[in-house]
Amino acid sequence: MAVRRLSRPSRIRGLGAAVAVGAMVTGSLSAAAGPAAAGTPLMVIVQGTSSGAATTVVNAVGGSTVTQLPIIDAVLAQLPSANAANALEALGATVTADQTVAETAVPGALPAAVAATNAFPQETGAAKLAGIGIDGAGVGVAVLDTGIDPLPDFGSRLIGGVDFSGEGNPYQDSFGHGTFVAGLVAGNGASSGGAYTGEATGANLVAVKVAGASGITDVSRVIQGIQWVLYNRGSLGIKVLNMSLGATPIAPTQLNPLDQAVEAAWRNGITVVASAGNSGPSQGTITSPGDDPYIVTVGALNDAATASPSDDSIAPFSSEGPTAQNAWLKPDVVAAGRSVVSLRAPGSNIDQNNPTAEVGSGNFVGSGTSFSAAIASGAAALVAQQNPGAAPNEIKARLLATATAGPSGNPAAEGHGDLDAYDAATSPPITLRQPYASVPLPPMSGAVVPLSSAWNSSAWNSANYSANPSSSAWNSNAWNSSAWNSNAWNSSAWNSSAWNSSAWNSSAWNSSAWNSNAWNDGSWDATSWS
Repeated sequence: MAVRRLSRPSRIRGLGAAVAVGAMVTGSLSAAAGPAAAGTPLMVIVQGTSSGAATTVVNAVGGSTVTQLPIIDAVLAQLPSANAANALEALGATVTADQTVAETAVPGALPAAVAATNAFPQETGAAKLAGIGIDGAGVGVAVLDTGIDPLPDFGSRLIGGVDFSGEGNPYQDSFGHGTFVAGLVAGNGASSGGAYTGEATGANLVAVKVAGASGITDVSRVIQGIQWVLYNRGSLGIKVLNMSLGATPIAPTQLNPLDQAVEAAWRNGITVVASAGNSGPSQGTITSPGDDPYIVTVGALNDAATASPSDDSIAPFSSEGPTAQNAWLKPDVVAAGRSVVSLRAPGSNIDQNNPTAEVGSGNFVGSGTSFSAAIASGAAALVAQQNPGAAPNEIKARLLATATAGPSGNPAAEGHGDLDAYDAATSPPITLRQPYASVPLPPMSGAVVPLSSAWNSSAWNSANYSANPSSSAWNSNAWNSSAWNSNAWNSSAWNSSAWNSSAWNSSAWNSSAWNSNAWNDGSWDATSWS
């Protein structure tokens, strides 16, 4: 099976810093700057064999180094022109433009048909875990966002921070997004008399501020934040990194600086959790770093303000996979993200401009995969507390293998299904082997990316686990659902060893079944596929 991928840009890639903190309601990202003219100075991420080597070639073309980014063997540099960038490429460096992207949606009036909710601690089993003493205590969760206000809900558990935004205070959230996210990760309900709590009410929080009052940032600052987390993970006990932000990926994972940075964190013992994006239900819309195959990528549920999964639905804004550049099978799981209630950052940009979103005196309501990721980060902290020796691959394996079948039956929308923190924390050990490093670069633009290669190395292939996953999300039903409704998708070949065998290259894949109506419906004709 193969899917059409987006055309690859020129070697000087524009992904660079195309990043915005995740929207509080569904929304899109708009480029804040177009391509630079040939004689215009520009900021770029330059990668070489080391950050020192990158500095050398930057100096050779008349540029200047602004910031060292050693975790990806790179520097942030200012170049005199696009011609200098071309010269860097000729010297063997990889150059990515450090552009900015602005958030275009913030909370408004709550739709009458969607009730504000804090049902997720009951639905995921976090409340049940808290009842037996598993609340994330001692586990550090770094929230890479707009800062965290020191509210009573965090108490002494806000244990450290850094500010890369230029505002100089990681504990002042002048935009309002980071505080909301942190409340979903680890708020204890002090501001609401216990009515609105987070997923891991005992976890420690670390504020990694990469955006200020505007909510705008860039990839180089995000990478600096990840780098800081790596350098301080030991002293602050950081086990989980929450990234409720996203950029439109225009380069494959193997060439994407942001993806490379989160993989560095993963290899160094940090479980990275990222939002899927808010551009659903179109397929191929997963944002970076959620498009990275190693990390945990989370889509959004509407939990209908109840603790029962029976009335859940996939939020219509939740981005869907496979990923546009590599055809990785994403998202990994889904969690509540529609009209969830968390903490208000008093006086922040969002607070002042959206009074109708206030809930009581200290809380706020919002929607977005940003908040689903925050809940999953809390769940990862619960797993880490209960299983203190678990590496990121085991924590991810537990979260995915114990997920319950989602409401849509569409793996491209819900991944392995609904987050189940209780089973993830208490299940027997299981480890996921992620052999993505051996996967070659996708072909150049105009070609196709085979889904077979993504399947063989993905979390959907039970051969990559140390034990057979037991969740119903792993059985053939997920792949035989109405989302894959042509006869070719429901045949016995999908339930057999054909997933792991030479059948991927057989004539069965070229038959007329591939021309059925299922391949011609609206989702396959979306612009992301062309």
